[in-house]
Amino acid sequence: MLHGNARLMRLCGLILAIAIAVAGCGGKDKRDAKGEAQYPMLPKFEFKGADGKLYDQQAFYNGVGVMSFVASWCGPCRTELKELDEYARKYAGVIALAATYESPEFYRGVMESLKAAIPVIQVDSAFFVALQVSKLPTRILIDHGKIVLRSIGAPSPPDSQFTGALEKALGLATNPAVARKDSQSQDTANGQE
Repeated sequence: MLHGNARLMRLCGLILAIAIAVAGCGGKDKRDAKGEAQYPMLPKFEFKGADGKLYDQQAFYNGVGVMSFVASWCGPCRTELKELDEYARKYAGVIALAATYESPEFYRGVMESLKAAIPVIQVDSAFFVALQVSKLPTRILIDHGKIVLRSIGAPSPPDSQFTGALEKALGLATNPAVARKDSQSQDTANGQE
């Protein structure tokens, strides 16, 4: 039975990969009558990461976070992982999480080569559907459980609109010193871990 479940998971992952590959990068979000993007709330979830820990929505409901959807075969996803890690290092308190339908073990070598420390979790296809992810990479900004912005496709050059929205959610638009990490405090924090 265990082998049957593993085969079914691989088949579901393959079907999702084909659907995403056919759809390609880029895309548009649903808009309301005013032309503003409409996003759902972050659904409840609990998924295991490559580090063996369980990750859930609670941290995203209690703060500001960025979740990126990636795949090992997606070239631009490597850049996405690097930028996601940079957000986590640059901004104090931001929650950063990479999500994939593949086994997170695929990412150990990639994360080491990028010197990235963000967690990678394996999610199911229903999570992709719930968050309206149909193209990779997709980056989602979450502010206390509410999805406030989505960036679809390769991040080139770094997305200033997304960065601005992240800084606004963190309260940096009015007080830049609140959450920005300077390199000295980051080195100290890294030394304590």
